[in-house]
Amino acid sequence: MEPVLAAQFIQHRYKQFFDTFDQLTAQAKIRFKQCQWIEQREAMRRRILLHDQFIEQIALELSAQTKLSESNVSWWRKTGEVFDSATGKNAIAQSFFDSVGRIYFKGDLAFTLFDPQRKAEIKKLNLTDYHYQNGCQFVLQGLQDIEFTVRNAEEKAKRIDEKLKSIAHEHGHAIMYQHLFYRNKHAYWLGFFASADPPVPLCFAFSNSPDGIELNALLTNEEEIMNVFAFSRSYFLVETAHADALVELLSLLMPNKPKAQLFMNLGYQEHGKELVVHQLHQHLQQNRTQFIVAPGIPGMVMMVFTLPDYDLVFKLIRDNFRPPKFVSREEVIERYRFIAMHDRVGRLADAQRFEYMGLPIAYFEKDLLDYLLRECSHSVSVRNGMVCFQDIYIERKMVPLNLYLDTKRPSHENDHAVIDFGNAIREMALSNIFPGDLLIKNFGVTNEGRVVFYDYDEIVPLANCQFKDMPTARNDDEEMSAEPWFAVSENDIFPQELVKFLLPEGEWRDLFAQHHQPLYTATFWNDLKDLHQRGELVDIQPYKENLQ
Repeated sequence: MEPVLAAQFIQHRYKQFFDTFDQLTAQAKIRFKQCQWIEQREAMRRRILLHDQFIEQIALELSAQTKLSESNVSWWRKTGEVFDSATGKNAIAQSFFDSVGRIYFKGDLAFTLFDPQRKAEIKKLNLTDYHYQNGCQFVLQGLQDIEFTVRNAEEKAKRIDEKLKSIAHEHGHAIMYQHLFYRNKHAYWLGFFASADPPVPLCFAFSNSPDGIELNALLTNEEEIMNVFAFSRSYFLVETAHADALVELLSLLMPNKPKAQLFMNLGYQEHGKELVVHQLHQHLQQNRTQFIVAPGIPGMVMMVFTLPDYDLVFKLIRDNFRPPKFVSREEVIERYRFIAMHDRVGRLADAQRFEYMGLPIAYFEKDLLDYLLRECSHSVSVRNGMVCFQDIYIERKMVPLNLYLDTKRPSHENDHAVIDFGNAIREMALSNIFPGDLLIKNFGVTNEGRVVFYDYDEIVPLANCQFKDMPTARNDDEEMSAEPWFAVSENDIFPQELVKFLLPEGEWRDLFAQHHQPLYTATFWNDLKDLHQRGELVDIQPYKENLQ
């Protein structure tokens, strides 16, 4: 296939992809207003699957019409130049093209369109400039512009006016993005006060119910908004023709948030992943550090390595799993995919799967590389001075909870982590997730002190589990038996037994029980199971309501 024809073919499929992507996104406002929560979540899931479906099919069709050889690199370069010109040197289109190439060449790609120096201009966005004199007037006009009829709007506007008086200049300008960010049962209207230095972020948080749309909160600092955009939460549905410009706007509100994660937050995973790889290579070149085995107890299913001075960890599926793990490689991949499409409620880390990623061999100590090649040979190989990963998962680095609790620190920090450990289990249960392996080594503590789960090889929908109370022993022999004296099925779970392995015996176990006693009862879990089997969706909002 000639480069011009190949470029036209990829451009045509790229347009098909984004037409579908935009259709799924554009209906978010209607679904929010009509409380169509199952449909909203399904649209997000379909959009996540969309990219891989298109990329793999395009690479397959190209392979059927071309023969892979060394000359293909120059062919691919010419194809890319035509495609890039036809799509207006669009950053998202460039990442789409690179993704096709990565699958087509199986990682041996010498040419990409990705431009790390490119910076988009915020002014490309659909922004509205509100001349600010009165908070009430600003809010009521804004609600009219975004076409939201809010319960008790005038009363909420007065409360917002009081909050804004402490941060707004008398004659300032509020600049707002006119498309809202939708996720589950919530919507967010974002912008900033331009007259402040630095600009003050503004995030209006809405929810909806049969009683009407409620304006729950006004968030005005980076920490609050970063929690809404946390890596442990699901992606947004938000309309934009300029994703890179929208990320620039978000970076203005959250300068400490990695841009790669912001692209992923918006559903542009492939561009976010290209940024991750570029920034990783930059870090390696500048710091010359080498990879090490990640601190903590080694996993039986996943092998994890990291850099001592970097905020990411890299996870590989082992070739053989240590007892008592009996899952297959395909089941592990499927469970990570399941989590990617599930509501992560701020308690499940975003684990991005990278295919055909290469890193220079110079950054791997011999012992680590030998270990990777021996234990993870299905995923790792060495070619042309590069360590090549056919499949690798990358997550944000956290301190494993067991190491966190073993580290000398103020007692109130450990107490908070123990209590939040229980909160994490409860909130995952509310989202229809049972972690399976509840050992504290499988939970991490973020920089913000939040406990997050990151080990997915045994994760299952809570609705698939059987929660039972422990039968009462009928005699001394049964009481003293080391083995269960009653029938136990594969999916049976006895919550009363959790106390024996969640935390070591002592003050932390006592503190956990004091705050989370319901977790030890089958009633708690079965009530949630009934809720999920009825098809009800529980949405855990990532902010505190502050407009009561």
